[in-house]
Amino acid sequence: MTTQTRPLIDTAWLADNLTNPKLRIIDVRWKFREENGKGVAYDDRSEFQAEHIPGAVYVGMSTELADSTQNTPDMMLGPEDFGERMRELGVSDDSHVVVYDDSGLPLASARLWWALSHYGHKNVQVLDGGLQQWKLEGRPTETGDLTVEHGDFEPTVQSNWIARKADVLDAMGKPGVRIVDFLPNNLFRGDGVHTWGGRSGHIPSAVNIPAISNIDPDLAHIPIAERAAKLKERGSFKLADHSKLLKHYQDKGIQTDDEVIAYCGRGIAASCGLLALRQMGFEKSRLYDGSWAEWSADESLPVETS
Repeated sequence: MTTQTRPLIDTAWLADNLTNPKLRIIDVRWKFREENGKGVAYDDRSEFQAEHIPGAVYVGMSTELADSTQNTPDMMLGPEDFGERMRELGVSDDSHVVVYDDSGLPLASARLWWALSHYGHKNVQVLDGGLQQWKLEGRPTETGDLTVEHGDFEPTVQSNWIARKADVLDAMGKPGVRIVDFLPNNLFRGDGVHTWGGRSGHIPSAVNIPAISNIDPDLAHIPIAERAAKLKERGSFKLADHSKLLKHYQDKGIQTDDEVIAYCGRGIAASCGLLALRQMGFEKSRLYDGSWAEWSADESLPVETS
């Protein structure tokens, strides 16, 4: 069996391989705004058209990759629709896919990396630091859109990449299985109205590791409103050093031989967490795609606050 490629690729490698005919660079972005205390996801293609990495094609996380037939918002497309969308972007089974976003920490890019991995593409990586790191290093960008030939990617579902609601319910308090909430700590505690769900709080037995702490554990408790300034002040948008990041997780009681289920509000921040987990060698880690949006909507399921 072909092994999965390590999740991260650096900017220097990408800069040296922009003309590789097997390379497919995908720019995927995800943004949200609050309306009446609730998060609303949206895409903005114009930002891609104004500035992106040379050779990249664009896909919108909310408008093109979310399954509108699901009751839970922003769930990933099923295999047939996802495969067709990837083929339209020029992805083939033998493509080396590099995905990135402009968030400062890998959010939409990590989610697309997860989806491609879940659907059987072995050679997909996230650009460490994304567009922000690329620009910080003074590397070139271009404008407009790129037309590419259709690829031949055929999805093959890999069940070890995804957790369902029943899996999470079964995992609560189970030895050797850890549930990790990657939302900001105020949402985990249940302070006020939850941006991404019908109830406030978290899944019982979950531990909280805010997604931004994968960039720097010292940023774990900063408010979202201060995130961009703190990342810029840090001078790097790359994931934290391996040893520092591993200690951060171990301090939360998570060991590399544990099974880990990652969740957040709608599977975006948790994808960043899953990326970090897989980069560190947590091979038994999965994403709960429905996340808090699905869990909190089911009144029969327990919720904790702290």
